[in-house]
Amino acid sequence: MFHWFKKNKKGSMTIIITVLSLAIIGACTVGPDKAEAKSWKSEMNQTKDLKYSVEATVRLYIQLCKKEKEWLAFSDALEKIDALSKVEAMDLYLESYYKKVKPRDIIEIVNGVYGIDLEAVSDLGVGKQTSTYSDEVLGLVRQALDEEVSDEDISNMEKVEVMDLYWKAFDGKMSGDEIRKMINAIFGINLAGISGLEGTGVALFSKEQWISHYEDDLFVVHTGADDVDVWVYPTDHFKEQTGLEENPRALEVALTALGFEYSEEKEALYYANPTGKSVPDNFKGQTLGTIIGVIKENYKDLN
Repeated sequence: MFHWFKKNKKGSMTIIITVLSLAIIGACTVGPDKAEAKSWKSEMNQTKDLKYSVEATVRLYIQLCKKEKEWLAFSDALEKIDALSKVEAMDLYLESYYKKVKPRDIIEIVNGVYGIDLEAVSDLGVGKQTSTYSDEVLGLVRQALDEEVSDEDISNMEKVEVMDLYWKAFDGKMSGDEIRKMINAIFGINLAGISGLEGTGVALFSKEQWISHYEDDLFVVHTGADDVDVWVYPTDHFKEQTGLEENPRALEVALTALGFEYSEEKEALYYANPTGKSVPDNFKGQTLGTIIGVIKENYKDLN
């Protein structure tokens, strides 16, 4: 989750902070004290393991200061930022755009808050099958194009292009909920659900990248490229804490009831949608809820 932060040198981070702070402070209603402004930039440079990207953290910090109508101590603000759920952080981040965002902004916000690269999902052609777009998505794309195009033509478009057209129907005036709905409908990425995974002990690897991942997670839910199949296996942390190398019996019993079976090839509990289509959201939610239930009942002290 913190790869971007760790791979960039301190000098690069300083440049980003300076540029962002100058741009945002210019529009800020807070009357900045120069000493305080300099102090928070210095603290920012020295802070390690940020929960969100540098750009996201700066924007969230500025927005908190605007709400309080004063410059907050960076350490105090960072505590508040860390306490935000990802949905809350995304909505606060959106406020810095006055809720009129462009597709490029949306991609950066999702990456900055969730660490999810929507462009990579689109480039790889992974995630929700384009042939399963809802009538709403198809209708909004046609509305933006102002012409009649076939379902097949739309399904052949890159996902980021479909998002651009979907966005045009709203003229960029989209709420956080509307944006999250759009991303789920096009990419098959449920940002609201992902936000709720923090602290549950469940990691999610999907669309060829980590969607949610924390050091103390106990189990990984891993989906195939087109979300048709899913498999579940224990993390190294779980193995180290319990001495078990495979999924525990309690989890096996619980997931078998949902249709999972043990796969020798995957060395995990495995499920494939018999329809050949992307697994629906309700099944994903049921799977995650079942795993979280097993953790709460048997392993709540491990995470």
